[in-house]
Amino acid sequence: MAVTLNHPCMRVCLLPLIVSGLMLSSGCSSVSGLWSDSPGPQEPAAKPAAVAPVSTGHMSVLWRNNVDQRKPASPPGFSLPAAIKTAQGDLVIAGAQDKRLRVYSIGGSELDRIALAHASESGALQLSNGLVVVGDVGGILYGLDISNGRIAWQKQLSSALIGVPAAVGDDFIIQTSNNQIFRFTADGKKLWSYSGQLGGLGDHLSPSPVVYDGHVYAVFSNGDVIALKADGGNFLWKRQMLLSNNAAVMSEVKIPEASPLVIPASQSGRGEATLVVSIFQGMLSFISLQDGSTLHQRKISLKSQPLLIDNTVFVADATGAVSALNANDAATLWKKHVSDGELTGPVLWQGNLWVADDHARVYRLDKKGSLLASTKLDGRIDRAPVATTHGLLVRNNLGTLYMLR
Repeated sequence: MAVTLNHPCMRVCLLPLIVSGLMLSSGCSSVSGLWSDSPGPQEPAAKPAAVAPVSTGHMSVLWRNNVDQRKPASPPGFSLPAAIKTAQGDLVIAGAQDKRLRVYSIGGSELDRIALAHASESGALQLSNGLVVVGDVGGILYGLDISNGRIAWQKQLSSALIGVPAAVGDDFIIQTSNNQIFRFTADGKKLWSYSGQLGGLGDHLSPSPVVYDGHVYAVFSNGDVIALKADGGNFLWKRQMLLSNNAAVMSEVKIPEASPLVIPASQSGRGEATLVVSIFQGMLSFISLQDGSTLHQRKISLKSQPLLIDNTVFVADATGAVSALNANDAATLWKKHVSDGELTGPVLWQGNLWVADDHARVYRLDKKGSLLASTKLDGRIDRAPVATTHGLLVRNNLGTLYMLR
């Protein structure tokens, strides 16, 4: 029997078994069902809403757009926007609940909509050939020609892509919600796949794989951290990070949400590369890339990937604090509480750290922890901001996409 736990930002299902991708047992729905919403008639292309300057300490909202065209009581949206380069200049893309991928100019004007089979809640990756890879909640993977507004190729997977694809040469790696890893070529040909153990926790947010020095590292929903060879998918090692996950209330549930972070040997201070693995409401672990053995652990709960700058790991945690940790021994260098909510980020833009919280507040700090600016948006923010050359993209759960600076 599945135990369903309700939380303001997500619906989590504790699963003894996952059948047919992420189809959940009685009381829980499939991944596609979590975002299902009748698209209705297509609305005219939107222009960026006029926004009166909103700033505190020199943070401004440049533009905002309604991505999802949400109806009342529609499910929340979690797609991650991306900035891409085309012959027409830089563009912004974002998946939507109405089964159409939105294409915006860098100034926020809507240029196109590309129809998909299902709502898209994934991140995006632009490949070396210019195509953009996204997934939908029905388990279809797309290679999109954004310049011409068409689908170049599509592949049916066994489960949905919710995270962000990772580039490896001209190819890419994806991790699906049923704990599978795939490598595809830029034209959509599958080169290999790896299937992890089913089970664990299903969630709107999902870790993405990282590729480093010819290896793939991923964290599965059941708590397994795995290392594979990037060329052929050969298994290297596995480490279980959730030996116990008994939880009576939501505040005790442990679930992988953040993507792992690689600290190269030149920055780790240990003479070897390190992998940083985070479990939401659990531990932050520094483990060896050689065999997955634990080097250091901290009681820090993260929803998004840490940020590495030189020899420092910056984290934004679920208690509302931003911290700087020593990359060598995970010791705290400084800590700054900026919020009473759960933070996502940090990301680096123009030399500063940017984080957002689940009250839709965005903060900017310097690398020594001083708070420089903040602003309040609408709804809640559950995915980290996205840095572009033109500003910072932030998407809330109500389907609004903002460009900040």
